[in-house]
Amino acid sequence: MRFYLRLALDGMKKNRQLYRPYLLTCIGMVMMFYILASLSFSPAILGMRSGDTVSIILVLGTIVIGIFSLLFLAYTNSFLIRRRNREFGLYNILGMNKGNISIIILLETLITALFTITAGVLLGILFSKLAELFLLRMSGADVDFLIRISPVSILASFIVFGAIFFLLLIVSLARVRLSNPLSLLKSEAAGEKPPKANLLLALAGVVILGLAYYFAVSIETPLSALALFFAAVIMVIVATYLLFIAGSVALCRILQKNKNYYYKASHFVSVSSMAFRMKRNGAGLASICILATMVLVMISSTGCLYFGSEDALRGMQPYDMTATVFMDSAASCTSENAEALRSIVLNETKGKEKNVAAYSFVETYGLLENGELDLDGAKEASYLTNSDPNILGKIRTVILISLADYEQLTGKRADLADDEILVWSSGKPYPFDKLTVKGCRELEVKDTLADPPVRVSTEDTIVTALIVVIPNWYDYAAELSGLDDERRDLSFVRQRIAFDLSDVDAAEDERLLDAISDAGDERIGADPDCGWLYVRTESYLSYKGFYYDLNGSFFFLGIVLSIIFIAAAALIIYYKQLSEGYEDHSRFAIMQKVGMTHAEIKSTINTQVLTVFFAPLLLAGLHLCFAFPFVEKLIRLFGVSNRAVLILSSVACFLTFALLYILFYRGTARTYFNIVSASENA
Repeated sequence: MRFYLRLALDGMKKNRQLYRPYLLTCIGMVMMFYILASLSFSPAILGMRSGDTVSIILVLGTIVIGIFSLLFLAYTNSFLIRRRNREFGLYNILGMNKGNISIIILLETLITALFTITAGVLLGILFSKLAELFLLRMSGADVDFLIRISPVSILASFIVFGAIFFLLLIVSLARVRLSNPLSLLKSEAAGEKPPKANLLLALAGVVILGLAYYFAVSIETPLSALALFFAAVIMVIVATYLLFIAGSVALCRILQKNKNYYYKASHFVSVSSMAFRMKRNGAGLASICILATMVLVMISSTGCLYFGSEDALRGMQPYDMTATVFMDSAASCTSENAEALRSIVLNETKGKEKNVAAYSFVETYGLLENGELDLDGAKEASYLTNSDPNILGKIRTVILISLADYEQLTGKRADLADDEILVWSSGKPYPFDKLTVKGCRELEVKDTLADPPVRVSTEDTIVTALIVVIPNWYDYAAELSGLDDERRDLSFVRQRIAFDLSDVDAAEDERLLDAISDAGDERIGADPDCGWLYVRTESYLSYKGFYYDLNGSFFFLGIVLSIIFIAAAALIIYYKQLSEGYEDHSRFAIMQKVGMTHAEIKSTINTQVLTVFFAPLLLAGLHLCFAFPFVEKLIRLFGVSNRAVLILSSVACFLTFALLYILFYRGTARTYFNIVSASENA
């Protein structure tokens, strides 16, 4: 066994150019896995205002890292085994059987697993506190400096990555068992068939990518974007692989048919070499492009969520505090009840309130077509469960307020006949000259409003919201109440008082929320027939803690996953340059012998390396541009509608990633040039 152990260690040492980045990547993934797992169960995180939600987000991130680690380490391990085929073939020729080689691979896997998992866990323990402080600071939560070690996370790290290395071992042993010694020995010297251009697959890639881009720029509502998001992501991934594997070869073949372009010293070698290169490494380049796109979209969107939190928070809570009474019917929306709600609020705020807005309203939703709001089947068409973008684009939330409340809220007079209304739309201007709830009488739109009569929360405008001002509000609310049970259950009657506050801190804000809610409950208990069902209070300050916790955790998770994806892309780039350098080793030596000068070879290498290397970055940038409308609508689901922040975040992310990409290029290209230059000087 000592002999096999020495061979395993010597094999890893002699191939340290391959193993060093692989070991570092394994350690990094274990470290990140431990950090997220430990934070998921950290008392400091669970003690946050929305600790349970943040913990769930971190657990999901831990699962993503585990799955990605399996896929990516399988890819890199296959590269390592492939690069060592000649070594294993030589062992076999010298007398070792496949069982002996399997023992060597087993020992190498055990050494790698024990070293990387142990080192990753130790580094995770070392940096987990720093990550915890970073997350708590981002969320604005209180911090402590107590260092915690999570035995559960240590055990989970060893179990998950132990299972991953076991699967890698099984795959590696299967390859050795199924291989032929002579084929292993000659694997790198075997000739390769000329690449065939599959124009059909290339065209399919263009069409699929075009459809994905069309969906991205044509979707109008956030919920429609959510319904198509995963389909569009899959389409982009498939199209990217088709374009790099089949489309790039097809492009090279088209260039070769252009004799005026192809038969030139500067193009002849580079185009023909690129055709072979893209056939072999198209999947790797596509993987780099997909990883780059994931990083750009993830960081730009989560960064926009975090840095746009204040604007988004004010959009979701347009008033400092709101008290809403849910009523049993419109008939209960009496002036007595309205005055009771106002008295409760004023009694508690003691003159600190300002910009008071008090009104009654009925809220309902349905499908709007040609000015008719259809409540039938609205539950089945719910934007919470439906995935049909055509249906989602027709859903409207309708908020009906009385003409008297409108005039009181705005200070403006409006002359409306019994069947005339004013309409404000949160999306495009209302396009019809009527609005009819199916089963109720028809209402004529006298005018559309440029501004809402009351500040509207962005939570009410996830789908297009309509505020309807109607003169005979009680009569129309009674008509809604007269609908059948299924549709009537979709209409909610409420009284609300919303206001801003001056000189109120978080503690006083919390006291006011509880006091108003308790006073409302007392009134319901004292007079069960008053028509009040329950009182809900909410405020800007109370929501702020939850929102910053949520967005901070998303941004933190985006940073962690981006680090993992960037490391994976860097390793793919490194191995790609390494493998291509060895493959081009003899090719450029032959070219020099048949008359190509050193300068011409250098120019050819620069042309193909730059073209191939930067193609994934350019396509990732194009993906990001077309994903922008998609991302903009999706983050509106979180209340963020600041386009300038998203643009700035996207540009900053792309420039930063491009800089890192160039640094990767300079570092890995040096390895490639050294290998190729050795062949030229031979």
